[in-house]
Amino acid sequence: MPQERKRHRDGEGKRRRTQLPPPSRLACGICLGWGLRTRFFRPISIRPKKEANDLGHEASVMGESGEFKLVIVVRNDLKMQKGKVAAQCSHAAVLAYKQIQRRNPDILKHWEYHGQPKVVLKAPDEESLLHLLNEAKELGLIVSLIQDAGRTQIAPGSRTVLGIGPGPAELIDKVTGHLKLY
Repeated sequence: MPQERKRHRDGEGKRRRTQLPPPSRLACGICLGWGLRTRFFRPISIRPKKEANDLGHEASVMGESGEFKLVIVVRNDLKMQKGKVAAQCSHAAVLAYKQIQRRNPDILKHWEYHGQPKVVLKAPDEESLLHLLNEAKELGLIVSLIQDAGRTQIAPGSRTVLGIGPGPAELIDKVTGHLKLY
């Protein structure tokens, strides 16, 4: 009959779990975390990927600080109710996400890893919203102009919200730095 190893069984013949001491568990956790971080969160590329049909100028370097954000600008002259503003901002955020996912997934990963910073600002009217749109395009930033379907409060086709980014915070601030929080 084979001998039982007493060190792996307790007095009642049940198996015991062998545990690592706390410092060893900590070291294993650190190594596992480091490995996962380097595997899934590679550093962002310096140059964004361009689409074949994209003729616009792209932001070729990230800001010196390495920070990225998404800014959503709401037209203040439309006097939309809170729920309407929330819905329009959500449309802009989703569209911006889809665009950055397609155009530069490395920037998207960096933006996601750092908490997806978002800021909502207000513009006085449609003219200023379109001016911001053109400025952002000239800098190569991703833009998401939202037009309302006109089913509730706003006339059909009204331009309600502009999303700028996600992109380098320094570039976005050049376009929207003068605006006030919504």
